[in-house]
Amino acid sequence: MTEHLIEYVARDRTGITAVVTTTSVIDVDTVIQHIRSGHTGYYVAADSWKRTPVRSMSFIGGTYLFANWDGSKRNMLHDLAFRSPTRAVQTPPRSESRFERFLAVVFGRLSSHR
Repeated sequence: MTEHLIEYVARDRTGITAVVTTTSVIDVDTVIQHIRSGHTGYYVAADSWKRTPVRSMSFIGGTYLFANWDGSKRNMLHDLAFRSPTRAVQTPPRSESRFERFLAVVFGRLSSHR
C-alpha cells in the first residue's frame, strides 16, 4: 500500500477541502476514496518519531477526514490548516458632524470660536 505524508490541509467554512502532501495537492473526496479502497494510506507526522494515520469517518452530514495524535476527541487535522495572513487596518479618524458640533455648542462642551 502506498502511503502519503500530509503536511498541510486547506479548509473553508465547511471543513477540510484538500490536503497537501509531499508530492501534490489532492481534493478531500479523492483522499476519502483512496482510504476507503485500502490501496493508498495517508498519515500525519505528529512529531519526528510518531506516524498518525488519517481515517475516513462517516457522519450524518457526510464523510470527513480525521486524525488524532494526542488522544483527545478533537480532529487535529485542522491544526495543519493554512493560517490566513492578518494585517492591521488603520481607520481614518471620524470627523464631527455639523449636528454634533451644534449640540456641543448648545450644551457648552465646545466654544463657539472654533
